[in-house]
Amino acid sequence: MSLGTRPRGRRVLLIVSGGIAAYKTPELVRAFVSAGCEVQVVMTPAAAAFVSELSLATVSTRPVRKRLLDPEEEGHVGHIELADWPDLVVVAPATADLLARATAGMADDLAATVLLATRAPVLWAPAMNTNMWRHPATQANLATLRTRGAEFVGPDRGQLACGWIGEGRMIDPPLIVAAALAKLEARGPWAGKRVLVSAGPTRTYIDPVRFVTNASTGAMGFALAEAARRAGAEVTLVAGPVELATPQGVRRVDVETAEQMFAALEGELSQRPYDWVAMVAAVQDLEIDGGAGHKLEKAELLTKLPTLGWRAARDILAALTARFGRGAPAGAPRSRFLGFAAQTVEDGPEDRLQQELIRLGEAKLRAKGADAIFVNRVGAPGVGFASATNAGLLLARDGDAIAVRASGPPIAKAALATWLLDALATT
Repeated sequence: MSLGTRPRGRRVLLIVSGGIAAYKTPELVRAFVSAGCEVQVVMTPAAAAFVSELSLATVSTRPVRKRLLDPEEEGHVGHIELADWPDLVVVAPATADLLARATAGMADDLAATVLLATRAPVLWAPAMNTNMWRHPATQANLATLRTRGAEFVGPDRGQLACGWIGEGRMIDPPLIVAAALAKLEARGPWAGKRVLVSAGPTRTYIDPVRFVTNASTGAMGFALAEAARRAGAEVTLVAGPVELATPQGVRRVDVETAEQMFAALEGELSQRPYDWVAMVAAVQDLEIDGGAGHKLEKAELLTKLPTLGWRAARDILAALTARFGRGAPAGAPRSRFLGFAAQTVEDGPEDRLQQELIRLGEAKLRAKGADAIFVNRVGAPGVGFASATNAGLLLARDGDAIAVRASGPPIAKAALATWLLDALATT
């Protein structure tokens, strides 16, 4: 079984042991996947009494591992391969039995063997009856595991399966995911990095109440900002006028016009360099010098519009890379820039469409002075401003050459944001 190829930073091995709280684990897996993690599930034999293997395989999109002596896996020492794979092991629910076996260093099933062999950090989410939790043996096991670097989340106090009210209830899946992501953030390639993102449209005002804009919703830029923050980066988001909530932990600067966006980005980069600047915003191509000072009457629009002083808007990406990126003076700190380009390509065979996108992307990459550019096709199914999904090609400089990576079929913008971060981490 292939364990997948996602770069290090988001690989979670979930061990599900045999407690009633195991019924919550499909929700837990789904939450990890939504956060951009790759999840491999290992079940103890007893776990199958409480949750379906098929359910966990479906939400993780991977076969569940259960058997230690699996002939198909052990030909290549599968339990060691499994133990080496994750960035984090999460045990949920963690029963008193599995805690005791892990403390003793037993290797009598696949879950215990992985816990003995892994070098990844282990996060335990205990779940058991109150008396079992408070028993001196369990508390001694917890203390021993802590001395070995294990961390624990929960348990909560609440109603237990036995009908008691007390300590021993597994904490809710979102809290487990939050604790796990906090640990992953401290280990991944984006931990401590500084990322600046522009997102959304800009407006060119014709008069005090009318403006020209585009269909950008800001969703892709916000998804990238959120993914970078979850990966441990310090993120600043410069946002045009959009109706989106600020991702948790992200510093946001709101702007309306192209010049305001340029000023905000220039101000950020003048203070200190960023590891990556992702220019996701769809900036208006035309600006007006001032615009009409009063609301134009309907009858005036056709005659006044051509006289408003239209001009080409500043090429923000090219201007910033010339000063803070590849064009920065020798010895000056520089930031790396990722551009986004939506291109119109005529219908045709898929290979021809891709070659044309590559040609257009390479031209943009060089003209803008960017380090990488993500290019997609306007009007393609599941791609673009109004879509919940996106797809395209990432072109990145590799010395004098340009490396091309395809994101594949359209996927949720949050998932694409994680894919982009994984790709940029190795660029």
